[in-house]
Amino acid sequence: PLFFQVSVLYIAQGMNETLTFGIRNDPSYTYLDNISVLSGGQELLTNGNFEYGTQLGWSGASHLASGSGICYSYCYVDGIVGRLDYVSQTFQTTPGSLLYISFYIRWGGNGSGVIANVTIYP
Repeated sequence: PLFFQVSVLYIAQGMNETLTFGIRNDPSYTYLDNISVLSGGQELLTNGNFEYGTQLGWSGASHLASGSGICYSYCYVDGIVGRLDYVSQTFQTTPGSLLYISFYIRWGGNGSGVIANVTIYP
């Protein structure tokens, strides 16, 4: 299965923003990698590619795997069944600044039990 790149522009609303991924995959796994938030060419996230082999900078569910990422290194892997699992990161911004948000996602499975809910809020 291939990873799909998702990209969106967002105007920062506050001094801090929180990017949250709500993941559910019945009965398989969802993979996230190379998560990025850029402002003026500067990366605002910590460890968006999970290369440290830890979730340094991220809060919430802890599901890392190696050999599954874009570069076959570490990525976030979630196979929660029956409910959403959340992972998030809060970062500093300048209100009114343009943010370029992108990430790669792959689903192992399909149907109504596969959900990826991505939100950003101040």
